[in-house]
Amino acid sequence: MVKSILALGFAVLIVLGVVYRQREYVRDPLAKVYRNGVAEDNVEVFQNWNNDILLEEDRGATRILLQEWDQMPGTPTALTCIQAVACLTAADHAPTIPLVWTGKGKYDPKVVMTNLEVSFVDGTGAEVRIDLR
Repeated sequence: MVKSILALGFAVLIVLGVVYRQREYVRDPLAKVYRNGVAEDNVEVFQNWNNDILLEEDRGATRILLQEWDQMPGTPTALTCIQAVACLTAADHAPTIPLVWTGKGKYDPKVVMTNLEVSFVDGTGAEVRIDLR
């Protein structure tokens, strides 16, 4: 009886994982973040099925979400996280608040997303590069 309940629970988790795979961001402990060429140790990288990236600085003090479909870095409006393990957004295309641009002219994030590297310009004009493993 207990084994049946555990098996059913595991099956439900697998189905939910497949259905919500675009909303689930799992921490990538091997990813490295560089800002203007300098390694950032206080940034955790989370990645979902589509290789969208969520950066979390200082244990959630600052979060930046970069999604392939719009290529505009922003702060997610609704996000539920298990500390340093995984995060879940409210929708497949998570709503975000665009980063505040402090530079001159119009903001161009210059986003490049591949399976091995993601790069963009943040709101301060710093070049951010994420090496994925």
